[in-house]
Amino acid sequence: MSEPALPSSSAEPSHREGAGTIDLLGVIAYGAISGFTRIAADSEMADDLALKRALAGIAVKEFRNHELLSDHIVALGGDPIAAMEPFREAFDAYHARTHPQDLLEGLVKAYIGDGIASDFFLEVARYVDPTSRAIIEQAGGSHRDVDVIVSAVRRGIAQDPRRGGPLALWGRRLVGEALTQGQVVAAQHESLSDLVLGLGPDRPGASLEEVGRLMQRLTDRHQLRMGRLGLAS
Repeated sequence: MSEPALPSSSAEPSHREGAGTIDLLGVIAYGAISGFTRIAADSEMADDLALKRALAGIAVKEFRNHELLSDHIVALGGDPIAAMEPFREAFDAYHARTHPQDLLEGLVKAYIGDGIASDFFLEVARYVDPTSRAIIEQAGGSHRDVDVIVSAVRRGIAQDPRRGGPLALWGRRLVGEALTQGQVVAAQHESLSDLVLGLGPDRPGASLEEVGRLMQRLTDRHQLRMGRLGLAS
């Protein structure tokens, strides 16, 4: 099945389109700094020194991505703090509902929960200007040493097979919470919906069929991640 064609981007985006781009950068930037603090906390729970070191390195990369996104917000004439603030409550509520009870749950959240969010933002980035798209792709690409997380989770399940079932349920819950929260955020911020659904006859955006294919791609990638962890999706 072919990918939907990317909408053309004008050299000078409209005010509404520019606002949507800054909003998208703001929500991703807040997600990155949240990722930094949570993965740094996960590293504190790791007894294995190699895992602790790897998680600390991943946290550093998250903060660098936050800075990259913040710098681009400034380049577009925005204020990073102002761009992030509207999304703070939604993110914090999600993290409060999905607080991990131990390191294994934290690792699954970093891989499954953050993975589906990154996939979604990369999909939406199809509809912004090329420079912003490249920044988002750089920040949301496969920058994490995911093999470290995957190996640690699989090792934990091998040591205690009873953890497999509950962790699979945890992974499914994370995706449900993330998708629900994403819908709430999009509904509350019209500029984000406009990026995908279009800004008028000169920029029609994605069709319902394309949105459906987007959701299927998110589901397929989630199932692949669950499979890598050895968890039933």
